[in-house]
Amino acid sequence: MSPQERLNGKYVDTTDLLELRKKHKDKKIVFTAGSWDLLHVGQMRYLVKAKQQGDLLIVGVNSNESIRKVKGKNKPIMDETIRAEGLTYLKAVDYVTIIPTPSCQPILGLLKPDVFVTVGEGWNDDFKKSKEYMTVKEYGGEVKLVERQSPYISTTKIVERVVGAHMGDIFKDFMKMRKKPLKEN
Repeated sequence: MSPQERLNGKYVDTTDLLELRKKHKDKKIVFTAGSWDLLHVGQMRYLVKAKQQGDLLIVGVNSNESIRKVKGKNKPIMDETIRAEGLTYLKAVDYVTIIPTPSCQPILGLLKPDVFVTVGEGWNDDFKKSKEYMTVKEYGGEVKLVERQSPYISTTKIVERVVGAHMGDIFKDFMKMRKKPLKEN
């Protein structure tokens, strides 16, 4: 089974977004994008809030390569098709598309969603100067900020917790072994 077949009929290639827009011309289309790595409750709540902004929610999943360009060689943790598939199981998500670039601006220009939802955080205080904001405003769409739904949970914090706990166990084992003299058996 191909990755696209596993996406429950909810996958749309970026080249088919214009066709999808035409098919749903009477619907209020909402678009949001992100890496969606290690999907957690905060992201799920965010997607429910995004869906509440219209009739159809299309979620952009940043490609592996686009994430590496922004976050470094150790990200993402999960492959793009796995991240996309995970989103298809959520009731709030109608379609997913994999975005090949770090910015979703080209997708916004092509799809022209009625509403573009993005997270409201300190790092995007100047979002009105962004290419994404300007693109949406050019064609008359709305940009809505949705606050982080779980400020103390993030992919990074999950990884730090798992690694930290594991490293603690490794350190304890190391300290126990260190007290024993080395022997040849």
